[in-house]
Amino acid sequence: MKWTVRTLGGLDRHSSLRLFSITAQTTSQFSRVHAIQTVDLAQESDTSAGSSSSEWQDPQDGVRLPSRSSGNCLEHPDPSRTARPRNSHSVIDSLRRYLSLENVASADPFIHSPTSIRSLYYRAESRCQLGMLDSGMLTRLIGILGSLSMNHHAPIPYSAPLPSRLLEASAQRTHWAFILKVGKYKSERGLPLHDSDRFWLMRAELAIARVDSHSEPFPVDAYRSLLRARTHYHIIRRHSRHPEVHAYYLETLLAIRDPRLLDFAVRDLSFLLRTQRVCHPWLQRLLYLLVIKHGNALSTRSQETILAALWNRARPEADGTPDPVLKYSQTDVAVDYCKSDATTTAHSLSSNLFGIATHPSLDKSSSPYRHLSSVFSPEYALPLRWSSLISLCVFNSSERPLLDGIHCTSDHTTSPTTSCWQVIFGLATVERKLQQLSSALAIQPATMNGTLEATRNLYQRWLPVAKSGPVSPDVACAINTSFLKIASILLDPSLFHDCQSLYHMVHSPEGPPTLVQRQLVAQYTATVVRTQGALPDVVIPILDTFSLDLELRCQVMASAVEILASLDALLAYTLYIVAKENGIEPDPCVTHSLAMSLARSGALRQTIEFLNYNRFSLEKRGILVATVARSLRDDPRTHQPPNVYVAIVDELAALYCLRAPPEHFRGHLEQLLVVLARHGRHNQLFPVVASIFRRSPGFFQPRFFDRYCRVLIQHRQFVTANKLINTITVVYPKVARSLSIVAGRTEIRTELSRMFTRSCPPRGPASLRLSSRLRRCSYSGPPLERSLQELLRSGRVLAAKRVYTCAVPTLPSKRCTALGNILLHGVSRQPAPRNGKRVRKFLALLENLVQDHNFRPDRVTVNILVRVLIDWRSAFDSPRLRELFDQLVRGGCPAAEYSTLHPPFGTRQTLSLGTAGFSKLPTFVSFEKHAKPLFKMFIKALYLHNDVEAARKVVGILKVEEYRSAVAKEARRSARSRGRVKATRRNVDTKTMIL
Repeated sequence: MKWTVRTLGGLDRHSSLRLFSITAQTTSQFSRVHAIQTVDLAQESDTSAGSSSSEWQDPQDGVRLPSRSSGNCLEHPDPSRTARPRNSHSVIDSLRRYLSLENVASADPFIHSPTSIRSLYYRAESRCQLGMLDSGMLTRLIGILGSLSMNHHAPIPYSAPLPSRLLEASAQRTHWAFILKVGKYKSERGLPLHDSDRFWLMRAELAIARVDSHSEPFPVDAYRSLLRARTHYHIIRRHSRHPEVHAYYLETLLAIRDPRLLDFAVRDLSFLLRTQRVCHPWLQRLLYLLVIKHGNALSTRSQETILAALWNRARPEADGTPDPVLKYSQTDVAVDYCKSDATTTAHSLSSNLFGIATHPSLDKSSSPYRHLSSVFSPEYALPLRWSSLISLCVFNSSERPLLDGIHCTSDHTTSPTTSCWQVIFGLATVERKLQQLSSALAIQPATMNGTLEATRNLYQRWLPVAKSGPVSPDVACAINTSFLKIASILLDPSLFHDCQSLYHMVHSPEGPPTLVQRQLVAQYTATVVRTQGALPDVVIPILDTFSLDLELRCQVMASAVEILASLDALLAYTLYIVAKENGIEPDPCVTHSLAMSLARSGALRQTIEFLNYNRFSLEKRGILVATVARSLRDDPRTHQPPNVYVAIVDELAALYCLRAPPEHFRGHLEQLLVVLARHGRHNQLFPVVASIFRRSPGFFQPRFFDRYCRVLIQHRQFVTANKLINTITVVYPKVARSLSIVAGRTEIRTELSRMFTRSCPPRGPASLRLSSRLRRCSYSGPPLERSLQELLRSGRVLAAKRVYTCAVPTLPSKRCTALGNILLHGVSRQPAPRNGKRVRKFLALLENLVQDHNFRPDRVTVNILVRVLIDWRSAFDSPRLRELFDQLVRGGCPAAEYSTLHPPFGTRQTLSLGTAGFSKLPTFVSFEKHAKPLFKMFIKALYLHNDVEAARKVVGILKVEEYRSAVAKEARRSARSRGRVKATRRNVDTKTMIL
């Protein structure tokens, strides 16, 4: 076996070891394959002359993909289409065929796994056949393995078309070392490296350098890899504007702690800022990371380089035409241009700085932008320009903004433009911070104090600029709007007083009001309402000062209501009422936003007033109902007044009784219907559900009907539940069947509970209804015994027999016996018939139960029979009672010192109880349940027949057996307390086995 060590230049010792193992493995594989080829050629030298070089035997080397119309056969390739090369030319021919342009462009390409590609390359290299691969083939080989080394689904430049359809049986792995080997070979042959080659070589060098990114000091070999990657990057950076080409390279430079690489990142990023008119958001994030995280480590020259590149983009004479190549980058910044505040202005300035089309009022040619863009002009000092850049980066950074990152220098030499820039981005950062904290229940005092202090610093910085007046009125209004917005959130009186002075300083009633001025007045109105309350004496004078035009007043009031709706929905509702009382009707969109805010905050009493608002479209009404449903679901414990549920049900009936609801509203509607059913709106909801189900049977899910019907059953709405079951029987028969069983059983349980809770249970028709329900539902629940007793007490013996007949097939044997005893006892206690007829009727019923219903008599049955016989006083006199007692003793009843051979009265055996199944009675006799009641019956009967002697003898037997039962019970209790029950049983079993 031949071992070969190949070490690429510029790789560290770890990479060399990896290449060594790969080469050793492929060489040993080649030796095994070569031995097999020698044997095959010796055995088949006559038949292999006419064979084609494209024949295959090894399934690991290659397989052709089936056509797109065929099934998925990748996991089981056809053995007839796979082979091992039979001669030395088959290896290079297979590799050339795979890397040919015709195979790559084919709809049914012939492919190899990555392991097979590497094996073919190394085997061709060992046979000195790599010279047969042209430049295009090597480029495609590098691109294929490079694409397979990427681990994300984002679009990649220079990606090969085959990897997405490649047969890959093993886990994903990288091939960077192999890519570097192929690239080095291509360079040694003097073949030109294309842009795709350099991109993948750059990625390979960066991947190797990233392995030691956290090492200190940074290894020399890794630094050389970065230099080679930088060389490739400088060649291709002018030819490609795809962010994947630039972002990964710059991220690698910033991830390594080395001052030299930091300077490289500054130069290369500045080059992109100078040359690309549209800066991708990935590159923007890298700029923010560089300034915020590494800004203190940058030299003065590096800072000047970045600022010069930004000034080149921001100066008015620069060409501001958006790049048509990166149109998708315009959607990465979502700005609401209907509003005008510091946040909107900051977004516009940032977007225009990086070449994204923004609001027309802040275009480069307009005076506000030209005035503010001069903050990066070289005429200002470096610290002022760098401070402006920090403010820009802190606001746009994706991380949580830090208020200490707001830089507002207090030097008197600071220009008004720089101060205005810092105030704009500082206020935007504060607003973003408050927006992130708005999801919390309450702002922490420390955070509020820090925010308030930062806002006051910005106010002190802005006040001189506002008084001097060099800033555009629109920009000044936007800044004052942000001050008022922050004051309305923090609710600080002194800050509001300062903002009020700014408002009166900027606001001018002269001339037609602009959009920015209307927004300022609306924000001022909302802030005044937040601090002083929604009083007509406070709100109306502000509108009178602004304008007397009804349309403008409506616009301002609508904006104020919309602003307050996001802060305090109830206060916004109060302002809405004040506006309507004064003849100002807000826009329907604003009214809908207010209703949505009220619903989200749980103020459903006010929300229901907007449910039947005739200016809402059907779509908006459906969205409002969905929001109400979500509010009820999130807060189920809050009890709403009845008129809320009535209004919601009426709205549902108005919306969906004549048309089907939209598909996306299904989850909210199902939840809302269940919640309304739980609050007792059953009769009003069922027509809505039935109407929707008739129009679109597949709208509701089966689990909804299960939940809804169970809620109805829980609230004892059995009539509505049965209607619902009948409605869904055709579409969902299984669900209807299961719900029918549950509804029937619950209905019977409810009826029984109602009957048993009354002091005097109802007779007659009530008991008949109960029996019919029991027969219809085959009910076998725990209250079945009580229902039989109730029927027997009411004299409904036949109904009780029918209920027993229906329930027996589903019950175990022991319970059948217990229910049969209840039935027998009920029949024996009926007032008629009496004496002999009662005995004959009882025995006939007993025989019927034994023969037809699998009834097994027990000791309780014996006691009931004895009771019936004793009640026949004319037939069972004193001698007969003595014979009956002796017969019971012979049957196993305990009798003190007497036994079956010597009964207490010494009578002859003349009675037989075996005809009714009494010959198979259980041997166990409980004194409390069986013997004691039996003895008391005989004592009473003997006394009634004046047989005192026999009665006293039975009393003596009763006392002896009672004493024995007490002794046995105490013994069992004592043994159980000492834990000897199991040991006793084990000893008894052992003795039994020995005997």
